[in-house]
Amino acid sequence: MRLEREPLAERSSEEIIEVWEKARSNWHFPQLPRPSIGMSPDKGFPFKNYQVTISQDILDEGELYLENLFDHLIVHYIFCPRSLEMAGSLALSAIRGLKDHSLARMMVNIFSDIAVDSFRLERSQEDEEKVILGWKRLAESPEISEMDRAVLCFLREYWGVPLPGCDLPEADLLLQVYSLGVRDKGLWGRQCQQTASILEPLAPGRLGQGQVRSVEMLNGNAASAPLAGLACGLEPDKYQEALQVLGLKGDLKRWYRDQSYSIEIRQGRKIRESLYPSGLVKWRFTDPPSQIDIPYSMSLSPVLIPGITTYKREEESSRMAEGREAVPDLLVILDSSRSMDGPRQGTKTHKATLAAFKACQFAHSQGAEVAAINFSSTALVQGWTRDLGSVEDVLVEYICNQTHIPGKAILDLASERKGCLILCITDTHIQNLYLEWDHIKEAALAGNFVLFSIDQAGRDKQVDDALKSLGRVYYINELEDLIALVVETAEMAYGLHSGPEAKPDEER
Repeated sequence: MRLEREPLAERSSEEIIEVWEKARSNWHFPQLPRPSIGMSPDKGFPFKNYQVTISQDILDEGELYLENLFDHLIVHYIFCPRSLEMAGSLALSAIRGLKDHSLARMMVNIFSDIAVDSFRLERSQEDEEKVILGWKRLAESPEISEMDRAVLCFLREYWGVPLPGCDLPEADLLLQVYSLGVRDKGLWGRQCQQTASILEPLAPGRLGQGQVRSVEMLNGNAASAPLAGLACGLEPDKYQEALQVLGLKGDLKRWYRDQSYSIEIRQGRKIRESLYPSGLVKWRFTDPPSQIDIPYSMSLSPVLIPGITTYKREEESSRMAEGREAVPDLLVILDSSRSMDGPRQGTKTHKATLAAFKACQFAHSQGAEVAAINFSSTALVQGWTRDLGSVEDVLVEYICNQTHIPGKAILDLASERKGCLILCITDTHIQNLYLEWDHIKEAALAGNFVLFSIDQAGRDKQVDDALKSLGRVYYINELEDLIALVVETAEMAYGLHSGPEAKPDEER
């Protein structure tokens, strides 16, 4: 049975939205905002810049065709790629399959279009008819290219539907790639990479145009959505390249920030309890004498006989609302000298900056103000602020020169916030420590100084011994321990860690 629906040429935007709602009902009403409808007489790809552009040609095709476009868009948001994290993973896969990385976005879109419509085709006879209707319209376009023809010919054989054939060998190669179907998300990375490798030699056409679609992009929050899984395994340049495919800015600050989301913060607050008397029970020899309620016991009998005429008042406890505790402000002092090795996965700079990011985010979330000093031969200073982004801008810089600690700047900030928590992360190759010693010592008296001394194999023992007198010191032999110790220190400072405190002055 062929579905026919009336043309939409004379309909208003409100009536077009009704078709969107009909498409949404087809997929059990996913929580998606309405698209912004743009009316355009031009032909072209209908999904651009978070907007659905409805040309007169699309309206002339009728309601069924428009519903097919909306179905296609909705299934992108609920199936493939669905999330920005998955879109980024597919972007990396496409890059691995290409010599010309500028084609990566197109290849991600082509793969996701194939996955989406293959998923829809299997759902019902009505869905199959709508899917074929959309691809037939592409086949009739005068702008069709070799790449478009190869995909159409592949879908003809893959789906067993009446689409145009061709003699391009790429169609047969695609059949092998998708022989296991598209429902197994574990295969998507390999399928996207192989699709990109197969189609790259062909001239691009209409397929794959526009932005990579995900729920975060639809909602307009893609620029701030965390990509922890994507960032943790990539070097900064690869991470930036993957985000460029998605149309996002993947700078060094976002690389650190996204990784920090994978670090767990334990939110076990201290619980206050109140005791109150609940009733009278008999006092026995095994109970402390101080618990005897002598006036009550004597009122019942002139003779006090344990377990018979002696009574005590039993107590019960109840939890009370948490009292407001003073929140110490946080000063982070970060070494970015040449010996810290720079912002790459696994270096001292990487681990130290990631730990600093997490500590600042944690303190900020508890209501503290944050300040930062990034030092090498010069120092970058961010004063006390609630603007976390400006602090991260300072921490992310890599100065890459000699190690000269700015004692006067540390003292100035610590003096402004008496009792603040001071976290200093360095490999202790400090060359001017004794010139700045008086300032640093005075700063440590003003706040709670905690040193994280990394690179113990090459540490300066005299510097270490001097810094030990300022406060707590953790010696880090394994860089993996640094983040955990910094987070634990912040947890204890803000009263969120109920476990035993890690012992300072010991090697970890």
